[in-house]
Formats: sequence, structure tokens, C-alpha cells
Amino acid sequence: VPAEGIAPKGWGAVQRLNVGGTLRMMEAAVDRALPASGMTIVNITVSPHHGMPGMAHTGVARAAVEQLGRDVAVRWGDRGVRVVAAAIGRFATESLAKYPASVTRDMVASVPVQRLGRMEEFGYLIAMLASPLGASLSGSVVTLDGGFDNWFGPWPPATILDDDGTLPTEARAPAR
Repeated sequence: VPAEGIAPKGWGAVQRLNVGGTLRMMEAAVDRALPASGMTIVNITVSPHHGMPGMAHTGVARAAVEQLGRDVAVRWGDRGVRVVAAAIGRFATESLAKYPASVTRDMVASVPVQRLGRMEEFGYLIAMLASPLGASLSGSVVTLDGGFDNWFGPWPPATILDDDGTLPTEARAPAR
């Protein structure tokens, strides 16, 4: 949905879920599970670093989660709390299968390593961030995107657009 087409109710719902929900979960983790030696909170997000055409509401929320983690890492650091965001880039997911094959093909072409990430790779990153090594990254955002943050070409590439020039959207089940 173009930014100007997002209903206030939809905008609010995405912000409450992504930003408010992340804050509430971090607070609950600290209040209920803080061991004497501290803890690392890993927030999972989708990389908003190149914008998210047609998804302004979620792109803004993802960027806000990254900034929220930076702020909380500073405010709670003296309590032994470390906060890191793991931003996933272009990955082969079940959700991607809802789009036309051309989206996947062109997405691969837009990633410098010329392939989509695999979910088990993201799992390895999360394990590393939760390990003692992750403690040194508090306040950081670690982006796993096959070098996409180094991509300076136009996004979306013209080849990803439908014949009528619009960005394809996922097929959704009709509302009940």
C-alpha cells in the first residue's frame, strides 16, 4: 500500500505490534528473567535500510525497533542488559512463495552474493548474538543480507515491476 493509502487504524496496529510489542517484550524479559550476570536481548527485524516500497508502515516500524534497541541498550546497560537487533535481508521464505516467480528471480539478482539467504543461516546469527561474543555488540544492528546494504542500484529494479509498472504484491486469501 502506498504510504498515503495506509489507514490510520492500520498504521497504528503495525506500530503497536512491532514497536510497542518489542518494548513490552524487552521489559518483560528484564523484569522476569534478569540473571545476576545480565542478559542479551536479540530483537529480530526485517532490514529497513533501503526503504520498503509499498510497505511504509512496516519499514518505519522496523527502523523504530532498531532505534529502540539502541536506546534501551544505553539506558539498561548499567543493569547488565545488552540489546542487539538482527536485521534479516533478502531470504528464501514461505512468504516469498506467495509472489510471482519473477520477484524471486529479480530479488536474487539484486543481492551481491547472487542468492537469497537461508533461514538456518539466520539461526546461526541469532545463536552467535546470544553467545558471550554477542555481549560486545550491545546497541548494534547486525544485518544479514548477502551484501545488499552495499547495493546502490535502483530499488525496486525495473525488472521486478509488473507489466503495468506496479510493484507486485503477495496473493492473500479473501477476507472472511
